Amino acid sequence: MNRTDDISNLFNKFGASADSYLEFGSHFDYKEKSLALVPTAPVTVPVVEVDHPVIQISESALADSTNGIEAQLSPVNTPQPGAPLRHLLAEVALARQAEAQARNEEALRQSLPHGRPAKTRAHVIALVSAKGGVGKSTLASALTTALRLEGGQTLAIELDPQNTLQHHLGAQADVAGMGSASLKGESWKSLLVAGSAGSLLLPYGSVTEDERRTLERYLENDRYWLAGQLASMDLGENDVVILDTPPGRTPYLEQVLTVADQVLVVATANAACFVTLDQMERLLEERVARGQAPLCNYVINQFDSSRLFCRDMHEVLKRRLGARLLGVVTLDHGIDEALAYGQNPLLEAESSQACQDMLALSDLLKAQLKSMDVAESFAS
Repeated sequence: MNRTDDISNLFNKFGASADSYLEFGSHFDYKEKSLALVPTAPVTVPVVEVDHPVIQISESALADSTNGIEAQLSPVNTPQPGAPLRHLLAEVALARQAEAQARNEEALRQSLPHGRPAKTRAHVIALVSAKGGVGKSTLASALTTALRLEGGQTLAIELDPQNTLQHHLGAQADVAGMGSASLKGESWKSLLVAGSAGSLLLPYGSVTEDERRTLERYLENDRYWLAGQLASMDLGENDVVILDTPPGRTPYLEQVLTVADQVLVVATANAACFVTLDQMERLLEERVARGQAPLCNYVINQFDSSRLFCRDMHEVLKRRLGARLLGVVTLDHGIDEALAYGQNPLLEAESSQACQDMLALSDLLKAQLKSMDVAESFAS
């Protein structure tokens, strides 16, 4: 069968005639152009650091997957729907603490004086020490008990966060003190409590560590903070203020050196206290250069005359300090025992040698106060 018969049979199958069929020859050679693939560099999706694993997929990997290659993907950890309750409660507690601290700082900021306040009319004696363990608080309580000017009161203000002076003076424990009062902007005078022998006391009081740091930060920023507090107490010219301070160069020490009429440096007859004398004297020399140096004296406390080394150190300190060594207080373990029983040893009928030494020291300080009054009256 030839080609013409094939065409005729095809037309007949569909009910048509092949008489009108004409075949044209084509002189065109159609060629379809193949698609040119332009190679491109794989583009990496940027990675964001989160708590869950992130998978990097390049364009080449995506192309491979379309060709039937399955990408090996690591499972993604989904976050928990909500944080544990204890975490949420901790956040609330922290926010409340920050809010309380902000209120404290604002109260202190409002209480800052503008310029130097007027000097208190009371006599101010500050007990300081370059190191701890010298019996400074014991001596402060003894002076608060014994030193009294006619027609006036003697009050002790504890600036030491250890808060032990109230136990020496037999004052009620766990009372509001100057720390919390300062944070709240309250008056110090309304918080004075009664101590032994008719004395008055403003304890440091209980504060948190954050509150203590906040208070000390404002002491560092306002050098007249203590001067303003004393001025607001409206004390009389026959009143005496005993300031007990923490050992070392602290913000409290800087404050008391601004307001004190007299500074009593408490030391013991040992090598450790001797090597710290230079530090204290340099600090006082800075005050002399500013014209702000108070009258400064030294006292040797807890002196054990039975030891040869203590006697030798006493002699060394006498030569070093000269007339600035105001007195020596004998070591007496009975004073610590009296504290344990809540007693004031200076009020006992048979006072020990140490008590006699502290009473004599009180008389010397009282004489100095009177001479300072005479000098001021003469100058005016």
